[in-house]
Amino acid sequence: MEKTKRLFIAINLPMELKRELFEIQKEINSQFPEEYAQSGLFKFVEMENLHLTLKFIGEAKESQIPKIIENIENITKNQKSFEIKTAKICYDNENENQCPRLIWLTTAKNRELENLSRALGSEKKYSGHITLARIKEWVFKQIEPSERPQVNRELETIIPVNSIELMESVLKKTGPEYKIIKSFNLRN
Repeated sequence: MEKTKRLFIAINLPMELKRELFEIQKEINSQFPEEYAQSGLFKFVEMENLHLTLKFIGEAKESQIPKIIENIENITKNQKSFEIKTAKICYDNENENQCPRLIWLTTAKNRELENLSRALGSEKKYSGHITLARIKEWVFKQIEPSERPQVNRELETIIPVNSIELMESVLKKTGPEYKIIKSFNLRN
């Protein structure tokens, strides 16, 4: 039986931004009533795992990886470096009648990012975001709507995109561990 790997293509973030987002995660956690914050309401993304996903590939056989790498190389060889501007930290769903699943940092509309995602094979309309936390719906629903803090904060920063990475997600009991399989430099 051939081994498989769980793969995705990502833009990794500068360490300064990861540190800033880590501090914001702590602030968000402290805004919620303590019993909920400690009950596992959130599963925060580990600081070292913060990234922007361009395309989730899923399970791929090891024998398929060279072809995946070749496809990414063909797409990125003519791709110029660009910048992404972040916008705000918010729930992924601002409809009060529905439970949010994520807290994320959105990005401003960016044609280069959308085109790159499409070239890599994303079928859905691309919405750039960096996931900060996953929300346990059943715990969130226990919080009275009036006690739910607003998560809506402007965070405008520039992320230089000089490379993209083919990543492996190894699922562990403590959470996913991400490994770079190959980095693809973009043209200056």
